[in-house]
Amino acid sequence: MKDKKLAEMNVQDLEKELGELKSELFKLKFSLATNGLDNPLKVREVRRQIARVKTELRKRELNPVAEVKEEKPAKSAKVEKAEKTTKKATK
Repeated sequence: MKDKKLAEMNVQDLEKELGELKSELFKLKFSLATNGLDNPLKVREVRRQIARVKTELRKRELNPVAEVKEEKPAKSAKVEKAEKTTKKATK
């Protein structure tokens, strides 16, 4: 999972993905301890994916305004100009 795909996900999806990755890591570690893995590098990959998801969640925690801006519909230039004029008129 790459950064672009993570950036497109919302917070609930990221938290769900984090839970799934943590359970996968647990299963991999358990399997490694009991009977070994065919590909032990899979543990590293999953740990890195967890770190990517946590990083994206932290970015959004520190900058919640960016997520809110994306959800608001864009105003047209005429509407913005009208709002500025009414603000000046009320002063």
